[in-house]
Amino acid sequence: MLTIFIALGYGLLPFVSALPVLDGFVIRGLLFRTLPLGGSILLLYGPDGTAPFLLVLVSLFLCVFSVVSAIWAFIGYAEGRTATLIFLSLNVLWWSALLVSAIVSGDTDEMLLWKLPLELLLPIGWLIFVWWNFMRPDVTEYYRYRSTLQDE
Repeated sequence: MLTIFIALGYGLLPFVSALPVLDGFVIRGLLFRTLPLGGSILLLYGPDGTAPFLLVLVSLFLCVFSVVSAIWAFIGYAEGRTATLIFLSLNVLWWSALLVSAIVSGDTDEMLLWKLPLELLLPIGWLIFVWWNFMRPDVTEYYRYRSTLQDE
C-alpha cells in the first residue's frame, strides 16, 4: 500500500503535471500534497513562459527514481528501502528549495505567501510518515530476514 502511495504522490502526479494537456486538471485535483505545490512543474516556469531544462530534468528524474526505488523496496530489498528514503527526502528537499527560491525571487503571486507554511509542512509530515513506516521494528526485521534469504 505504501508503494502505491509513493508511486502516486511522489512519482505519478508530479510527472503528469509536466504534461501540458493535463496540467490544469492535475494541479487543481492534487490529492495528498506530498510535495510543495504538488511537485508541479508549473512552479519552474519563469516570466517568459519557459522552464530551465536542467531544473525540469532533475525534478522529473527525482520522481522517477522515487517510484523505482519504492518498487525495489516492495520487492524486498533493504537497499531499495534505503534508496526510497534517500530519494523521497531529496525530492521533498528539492521541491521545498524550489518553492522558497521562487518566493524569494518574487516569481510567485502574493497568494502563495500565506499558503507557504502549509505547502512546506504537509510534505514534511508525509515524509515523516514514510520514514516512520519504513523504520518500524517489524519492517526492519522483514528486510533483515529478506536479506538473509538473498544471501543464501
